[in-house]
Amino acid sequence: MGPVSAALCAATVNQQFPNVRFALMVGIGAGIPSLPKRDIRLGDVAISIPRDDHPGVLQYDFGKYEQDEFVQKGTLNKPPPILINADGALEEDEMMDESLLWEILEDITKRRGYARPDSDDVLFDPTFHHVNNGDDCSGCETSNKKIVSRPEREENCGQPVVHRGLILSGGGVVKNPKDRDRLCRGQKDAICFEMEAAGIADEIPCLVVRGICDYADTHKQDGWHRYAAAVAAAYAKAILLKFDGKEVEETRSMRETMQELEKRMSEMSNNVHDLKQKTNDAKEVLADIQGQTSATERKEILDWLTPIDYGHQQTDYIRRRQPGTGQWLLDSPEFQTWLKTVKQTFFCPGIPGAGKTMLTSIVIEDLITRFHNDPSIGIAFVYCNFRPQHKQKAEDLLASLLKQLAQGQSLPDGVKSLYDKHKDKGTQPLFSELSRTLYIVAAMYSRVFIIVDALDECQESDNCRTKFLSEIFNLQAKSGASLFATSRFIPEITEKFKGCPSREILASDEDIRKYLDGHMSPRRAFLRENSELQDEIKTKIIRATKGMFLLTQLHLDSLMGKTTEDDIRTDLEILPTGHEAYNQAYEDAIKRIEEQDVDGKKLAKQVLAWITCSKRPLNAVELQHALAVEACKPNFNEKRKPHIEDMVSVCYGLVTVDKESNIVRLVHYTTQEYFERTQSHWFPDAETNITTICITYLSFNVFEGGFCQTDDDFEERLQSNQFFEYAARNWGHHARKVLIISQALRQVVIDFLTSETKVNASSQGLLAIKRYSLHLGYSQKVPRWMSGLHLTAYLGVKAFMKLLLDIGKADVDSKDSYGQTPLSWAAENGHKAVVKLLLDTGKVDINLKDRWGHTLLLRAAENGHKAVVKLLLDTGK
Repeated sequence: MGPVSAALCAATVNQQFPNVRFALMVGIGAGIPSLPKRDIRLGDVAISIPRDDHPGVLQYDFGKYEQDEFVQKGTLNKPPPILINADGALEEDEMMDESLLWEILEDITKRRGYARPDSDDVLFDPTFHHVNNGDDCSGCETSNKKIVSRPEREENCGQPVVHRGLILSGGGVVKNPKDRDRLCRGQKDAICFEMEAAGIADEIPCLVVRGICDYADTHKQDGWHRYAAAVAAAYAKAILLKFDGKEVEETRSMRETMQELEKRMSEMSNNVHDLKQKTNDAKEVLADIQGQTSATERKEILDWLTPIDYGHQQTDYIRRRQPGTGQWLLDSPEFQTWLKTVKQTFFCPGIPGAGKTMLTSIVIEDLITRFHNDPSIGIAFVYCNFRPQHKQKAEDLLASLLKQLAQGQSLPDGVKSLYDKHKDKGTQPLFSELSRTLYIVAAMYSRVFIIVDALDECQESDNCRTKFLSEIFNLQAKSGASLFATSRFIPEITEKFKGCPSREILASDEDIRKYLDGHMSPRRAFLRENSELQDEIKTKIIRATKGMFLLTQLHLDSLMGKTTEDDIRTDLEILPTGHEAYNQAYEDAIKRIEEQDVDGKKLAKQVLAWITCSKRPLNAVELQHALAVEACKPNFNEKRKPHIEDMVSVCYGLVTVDKESNIVRLVHYTTQEYFERTQSHWFPDAETNITTICITYLSFNVFEGGFCQTDDDFEERLQSNQFFEYAARNWGHHARKVLIISQALRQVVIDFLTSETKVNASSQGLLAIKRYSLHLGYSQKVPRWMSGLHLTAYLGVKAFMKLLLDIGKADVDSKDSYGQTPLSWAAENGHKAVVKLLLDTGKVDINLKDRWGHTLLLRAAENGHKAVVKLLLDTGK
């Protein structure tokens, strides 16, 4: 047909069918061999996918000769996003061996004349031409041995391979290898020649799909034409199956596009002088029109994937490193081999407190230093943590790896496609979607390093750890990634690394001595003046700790507080060793806390109780606010905030503050385990006290304003009341653990839950979640009105609901502004005990529908709450 006729045809289509939104340009073309970069074969598929240096299709014969050189002119439009995204989804399917292409092609090739040819696919040397006028190349194959040797295809043998890149379009048939190479004009991404796309691309937004039927040389490959056409048609159908009617409707039609262009042309003509003066602004507009992602949008998309930034933890850990420590691991033969070998795993298990996390940070720092100037090397890491496990599901960990690898590239299309698919629906990617996209992004690098610290702290619920590890191993198998991981000696974890190179993490005596040299800071004058005693302390701590870094820290902190030389020498003789030494060290620290003055002891126990029992890590300001709250008081008293240094010092080495994140935490996982085991002894009323503090805070007079009407107002509330977000989202979790409701707590609860404005303020704080930086209107997409009964049902606090029912201040079947009843909230969130309590009142309608037409039975079933579903069905209603 040629580009001119194709353009006339496209123009006619636009005139006759103005609601056309896009097109697929499906047919056959000539492949451009480019071994070893691309192994293009007959029957493969060529797709016009744009890159940074081309739009996907180029008219190779449009230009002019300048000084004996042909200079190409002009550029064609890129395919529309809907088609690029659909192709990206197909590419993901290919990587996961889930592509529909093969199934569709199989159906087509069953038809007569479209089967894959029996004739051999032969690529001849460019210097060897067809030897006769026959319809095939049998003579070529027998008369000359100039056949290009190509390796056998191992994967998907006999199935077409999809090639994505630049399609060259022009007015003539290219049938000579010399012309083929000349007309490519240095375009290294060129994969195919054809004759119509240049005429269509600027008339109708389109994606070009070509089945490869020859090699643009003098040889005869006519027997491949029908099969090549079948392959192109099969791929086109697979593309169409990747989007639904709604996506098509949201794509602008040609009429709408023309109207928009006319409007913009009119605006440009009216403002031509301003446009000339604002060239940079015009470039930005052009970039926006062409769909280029701005830096702001890029950050928004990456933050949408996950707000978690392990970089802060890495910075904090590496700052704590004593210079020179950990070098033994970097110099080890195992590490050096891992560093130089692709697709290898290096597993480093260790006992609690051996310094695994610090050594992980040293490994990450070494990799970043080595490869920071090489953009082809990808580095991604996660620090599994026992505390914020609600943010460390398998999906969160994969999303973090994907975010880090995507940061090292111009924003990958697969990541943008995920964002476009989910952002308007307010949903997050599925595990399978994250997995496919991670494979694609990892493939953009020549080498990828994945570092995972503390696998033992990765949660086991919902099979999280197994899912995550399995996915990392799959990624390694497909991309050749190098994996470094640490863990305690947990059998089910060590078994998964059986056969992999490994080395136990155990702090060397040299490292411990360097740590002691850097941290020996005597508080007492008698010790500062006695260097001999200081050396003895170092020697005996090294002997006692036996490679346990944490124990070194605890022993040193304990000894630095002693008031006489005799006390130090006595303790040096009985320094506890081994795993049980941690318990003794913690008990010694608690003993020192108990020996403080009354106020110091009280503050220490409050700090330790909050850190141990909080549902997520608290930063220093949040903890200050929590400790400053006075039960039953109506306002916050700024003067009651304890100083951060005091909060740390009264805990005698058990608490530390991360400088980067400002998180206040216990010094180690074993410290958390110790206090969880001994909570009933050290702070038995912690959950009651925390619940009282949270509800008191939410009852402050400042929240009488109720529901905030804008995002700005809501964010101002969060900023001005630093503990509001934690209290609103977590008071219910603490309340469910309260065993006995004290009189003080009872009154606080009743006052709060019967205050409409404060309940509405609290429910907004609970439900309004900003999922990414430009998430506009997020604070308004939650119920504007809820009663105390709705809120209690949502959180599943049976005791408080019973309290409201007993005082008769609740309408059990009332609807909130979303049309949901207390029963529907309890059912949706799987709170069986609350559902039963409401059913027992006999005053609820279990068939009531919310404003979306959903029954509470449907809500419970959708969320997988089988026990609640059974309870509702047992009512017989």
